[in-house]
Parts: sequence; C-alpha cells; structure tokens
Amino acid sequence: MKLVKYLYKMRKKNLLLILGGIYIFTLVTFGVIYWKVANESAGEFFIFQNDINMNTKVNIFKKNLKIKIYNKDFNNIISRLITFEEYKRPLVRLRSDKDKNMYFFAFDKPLGENWAEYYYLLFNGQGITHMKIENVEESNVNNMTSTYKLNVSLYKILDKNNNENYMIFRKEESRKLQKVRSITIWIKDYPIIYEELFKGKDHLYPTSFYFMKIMENSVSFLDDSPLVLKSVANGKFKYPFWNFLYFSAVTITTLGYGDILPNSTMVRVLVMFETIFGVVIIGMFASCLFWNNK
Repeated sequence: MKLVKYLYKMRKKNLLLILGGIYIFTLVTFGVIYWKVANESAGEFFIFQNDINMNTKVNIFKKNLKIKIYNKDFNNIISRLITFEEYKRPLVRLRSDKDKNMYFFAFDKPLGENWAEYYYLLFNGQGITHMKIENVEESNVNNMTSTYKLNVSLYKILDKNNNENYMIFRKEESRKLQKVRSITIWIKDYPIIYEELFKGKDHLYPTSFYFMKIMENSVSFLDDSPLVLKSVANGKFKYPFWNFLYFSAVTITTLGYGDILPNSTMVRVLVMFETIFGVVIIGMFASCLFWNNK
C-alpha cells in the first residue's frame, strides 16, 4: 500500500513538472513567433506604448554606434532628437581637402540645441570636461558664407575628486588636464561667437557651456549619428526578443497590461490561442497540485 502511494506521489510530481515545462515552452514559443512577426512586418502588426517603442529605438541607436553610456539624460536627448524629427534634416557628406576625411553637413540650419546637448553628453560620458580651440580658418562649405573651420582639442581633468569641471583654465594650468582627442568643426559666424564668449585662444573652457554654444552654431556633425538616427527612427532595425517574450508572458498569464497590443488579425488569433492554452494549463496544474491523495 505504501509503495502504491509513493508511486502515485511520484506520478503527481512528474505531471506537475511536465505541465510546468509545457507552460514555459508555450510562453517561449509564442514569444519567438511574435518576435518574428514583428520584425517581418517592421512593427506594423503591433501597437507599442510610446515609452517602450522609444526605449527600443534609443537602445538600438546606442548599440549601432557602440555607445556605452547608461545615463538618463543621454537617453532623453536621443529621444528628443527622434521626437523632434532631427533625422529628417537634409544632409550631405563631403570630403575635406586637407585631411581627406569625410564629414556630414546640415545645410538647412545650424545643428541647434538638441544636437549640441547630444554631443556634450556624449563626450561628458567619456569623461571629457574641457575644450581648447587650437586653430581657426575661414573655410566656406559648399558656397556657404561666414563658415569657419575649427580644430578643437578635448581634455579631461586628471584628478576626478576635484570640483573644477566648470572652471576656465589658463595655459599654464593645463597640466591639470589630459588631452583626449581632437575634432574638427565647421561653424557659422565664429567671430561674433568668439567676441561674445571667449577670453583668449590659449584658455581651456568647460564643455558644459562653451562647447555647447559652438555646436549650436555648427553646420557639421562629428560622427555618423545623424545617419544612424535616421535609420532607427524609420524602423530599419530588429526589435529585441525580450520585448515579445514579455508580451507572451503577459498574454499567457492573462494580465494584459496593454503596453504592447496586437494590430492584425493574425496576431489576434495567436493571442487568443495562447491565452486559452495558458488558462487550460494553469487549470490542470492547479487541479493536480491540490489533488487529494486519500
């Protein structure tokens, strides 16, 4: 008699494990199906809550540019670039006569506050705190008037414990900083900006204000960010699998938060089958779990 009860308990335990395995397998399988459908339809078969869709685009934008900055302000400025449709600005790629490098230029207007803040936060995330204008020459781009080419050196403070990120350093104080890299910027109306802001070309200025002012009036981008932004904003990317594994979990458990919704008949049918399947498995699991052995 004891042996029969023992075998019955073993059978019950195995059944619970089997049902649990089927439940997880169903969740993952439907998650994969949703993920494939979303990528093949470029997301049109689903309705995403704004923050989920935006977070996906921001993360893919950073991944494509290999940016490892996990900062809320940085994510917010990328979101703002997408929201204000900065990716729709007309761009042209030109080669510099001197260094033979390719640069992206915006011809409708200077970059403005959003792009200036983006580049400031990008460099700030790399530890860059100061800048120095090394060389200035008049260099009209594609017949644009009043355009100047700036060679700018970027620095970081060696002692991270001090509070000098917002100080202006004279040339003789430059030992406190380390040069990180040099960049080239084309800017409009530089003499006016220099007259208003800068004390002298030998000073090192904090990027928190001076660099942003330069970038606001710049007509050149510093990297491929505008192209990547355009690609991501137009949906030319693959949605991450985890979003749809989450959607599958919310569906099979009948929670239905509503942050991701089906937007096609095919997906609605899949959701219906998964929900019914999930309810049946949970019912069988509960029935088996609370079965009276007596």
